[in-house]
Amino acid sequence: CVTCGCVEKQLIDPLYIQDTMAIEQLRHVDEKQSPGGKKYSRCSFVVTGFGPFAGVPNNPTSKLISCLNNNKVQLLEDGVHILETHILDTSADAAKTEIRGIYSRLCGDNYLDNDSSTKDVIVMLHLGVNYRGKKMQLEQCAYNDATFRVPDNNGYQPQKKCILGNSSTFGHCLRTTLDLNEICTQLQQQGQSACCVSQDPGRFVCNYTYCLSLDQCQSVNDSLENSEQDSTKQIVGCHSLFLHVTPFAEISEDAQLRFIISLLKTIDRNVS
Repeated sequence: CVTCGCVEKQLIDPLYIQDTMAIEQLRHVDEKQSPGGKKYSRCSFVVTGFGPFAGVPNNPTSKLISCLNNNKVQLLEDGVHILETHILDTSADAAKTEIRGIYSRLCGDNYLDNDSSTKDVIVMLHLGVNYRGKKMQLEQCAYNDATFRVPDNNGYQPQKKCILGNSSTFGHCLRTTLDLNEICTQLQQQGQSACCVSQDPGRFVCNYTYCLSLDQCQSVNDSLENSEQDSTKQIVGCHSLFLHVTPFAEISEDAQLRFIISLLKTIDRNVS
């Protein structure tokens, strides 16, 4: 089984780590096309999860982040590049600080990578738990609406407040640029029958985080379009997606990890 602490030998072998030439060769993958038609050679993922919050003392997304970290070499060997992982405090303030910081660092003019010859499309994958969920929910939308059913970890409990500080109206819907219907269909064809597409991420910190991320993602893509002639840019596109997982009592940790790995690979194949 694929678990955080026990990965099948054929999936990850220490010899891969010892052979630096083999690792270097993993960087050179076939060129694809970004959303704007520009060539890029790598889809790079930033994956976030959450720590505990009211009613959920052991957030499964924290464990899933740890498992992904333990599988980074296997994923790189399979062509999936996880650039960063983060576990966020379940609060509006932390979400705002962390999401803006990630985008500023990775998608700004100062973005640097060990291999400056690559052109990256960044995919932000945010994980959260639906403690009543029965399926793995690919969230299509986020809403400019902070209406928290319970206080966050800082005691903040807004009601009908805008998340975005720009001219976006209250309740405005932001949508991911990924084709989730196609991605979900492909995952189901791979045997991931628990996959579904959702239009409602709730109005708690999950929606808050996703709304901020989609807004930042759009700003990055707008900026890239305006600087289309700048060949020095390493980032050539950005996508954001929120995945609601279930408690491990509903879908096991192993099965959820396999789902997320399949999702990363499917997104990598579909980004275009």
